[in-house]
Amino acid sequence: MSSVVKILVVGPTKAGKSTIANIIGELADGPSETYRPTVGCRIVELERDPPPAVASFGKFTLELWDVSGDFKYEKCWGPIQKEAHGIIFVYDPAAPNYEESLAQFVNMFPKAMMLSPKFCLAFANHHNIGAGNEPPRVAVPKCMDALDKHNGSAEETNGIFQAFEKYLIKLLKMLGDKQKEEEESMMNWSMCG
Repeated sequence: MSSVVKILVVGPTKAGKSTIANIIGELADGPSETYRPTVGCRIVELERDPPPAVASFGKFTLELWDVSGDFKYEKCWGPIQKEAHGIIFVYDPAAPNYEESLAQFVNMFPKAMMLSPKFCLAFANHHNIGAGNEPPRVAVPKCMDALDKHNGSAEETNGIFQAFEKYLIKLLKMLGDKQKEEEESMMNWSMCG
């Protein structure tokens, strides 16, 4: 069975959302030299096999919806959220007021979508630390206490892949469980008719 897994990549402007989406989507090996803000939203799509731990899920299409963090596109966010399975928050812990900004995104995305924190990942993306260097430890914003977290840098692509694969395994397991519950529920209804 081929299916689509839609994950939103959300966060403040200049956090590195497009870079992370490009790395996960195998479009780039690391950060770009020039900053180009995303206009509205762009979709990075690829066919892939599931990680071995969830091989029963089968081949699927991964859609990473790279959402602009600019509030001038806020009216587009509602339609973008439809049928999303998960959210990756990307933020730069060195940016001023990043905690306030993230609290807004938490309210406008998973809370507005009634999406449980277990379907989300928070990625602290430290800029310009250089590949191989350990990113500084940072306190996670209170609004993200319940989320899975990764503290790293887009310059360290292995860390991005490892954090994403761990998140993807968890997400696919939860989606598989949800589908199984829905199928069992339908079977129970069909027995009544």
